[in-house]
Amino acid sequence: MHAEPAALVETLMRQPNLTANKLIPALMRYDDDGRAQSDDGGHQAIRYLRFCINKQNSRDPTVYNYYLTLLVKESASADESELMEFLTKYGTDMLYDPDYALRMCKRYGRIQSCVHLYSLLKLHEDAVDLALKHGDIELAQIHAERPADDDKLCKRLWLKIAQHVIAQQAAASTVMELVRRSNRLGIEDILPYFPDFTRVDDFKDEICVALEDYEGQIQELRDEMDEAGRTAEAMQRDMQQLRRRFAVVSESEGCQICMQPLWQRQFYVFPCQHSFHADCLTRRVVGTCNRVQRRRIQELQNQSVELARTRRQLRLKPMVRGALAGAKEESEEQVEAQVRRNRAQMDALVAAECVLCGEAMIRTVGEPFGDDGDASADGADGWAI
Repeated sequence: MHAEPAALVETLMRQPNLTANKLIPALMRYDDDGRAQSDDGGHQAIRYLRFCINKQNSRDPTVYNYYLTLLVKESASADESELMEFLTKYGTDMLYDPDYALRMCKRYGRIQSCVHLYSLLKLHEDAVDLALKHGDIELAQIHAERPADDDKLCKRLWLKIAQHVIAQQAAASTVMELVRRSNRLGIEDILPYFPDFTRVDDFKDEICVALEDYEGQIQELRDEMDEAGRTAEAMQRDMQQLRRRFAVVSESEGCQICMQPLWQRQFYVFPCQHSFHADCLTRRVVGTCNRVQRRRIQELQNQSVELARTRRQLRLKPMVRGALAGAKEESEEQVEAQVRRNRAQMDALVAAECVLCGEAMIRTVGEPFGDDGDASADGADGWAI
């Protein structure tokens, strides 16, 4: 590498079985001795590493990191095209260390590459800040759109750029062009950053457009509020109609479970016209519900028995006057309130839906028609056609 670097590189490139990372110490000494430029002006270490990456498809991170180091050293601050091409092409697969690349680019003042690496590391605000620090507005605008999936962050980055442009005392037309290009900012976002003595005439058209947009949004909100009000009124009417809804039950109507006359005991009638005795319906629901609901139904049944006993005892006591009568009346009211509360909870569990056409019946689709005991001779005869 010291005497004939170009010829040696030609020889190395004709040897496909060489391991590139073992040659890096020799390439580093060649670069440190100040003989990196051959007669034709090309850097032979860069030439060989480029061959290893592009032709031999090397995947060794050491090769990529050292190739990156040479590119950073040799590229001019005004022309980082080759370095940027390398960072962009191999940054997706992370074949080089982006943190190491960022340190090297900072050390040698490769601003465009630093901004790119900040974006690659998801440090978008740092990327925009660095671009603005060096006065590169176009570069800052490019990287302000990088977090495309985060609208709030994009708007914050564009607002930072607009604030920087306003601080540079740019013309109002320049600022408004920036706002239009962003597609995220409005005149109301940038007005607070202008000096107090700024002429409003420069933004008259944009302010009028913003006010028209706000008027349209306010009208949409009013329409939504009116629609919500109409919906609430319709729901109130439906609730009132539900309170007045009733069902006509004939005297011959029977329970759909036990087939006994319905009027003999307390019963439920559903909008689907199915009717059940309360105890028959409770037994059917207990057989299909989960363990938690079954335990709660049993608790409510026990409470109903206790409340019925308490109410009967209160009614059997003799009526007295004075304070005792007031205490008795208050106790009866409390018991009645508990009875109503208990009944409402029981109705919510037992009579939430019809057991013949609700989800409980749908869940029994996979169950057999008969029990295991139906496999006997009598059971088989019962299914005979």
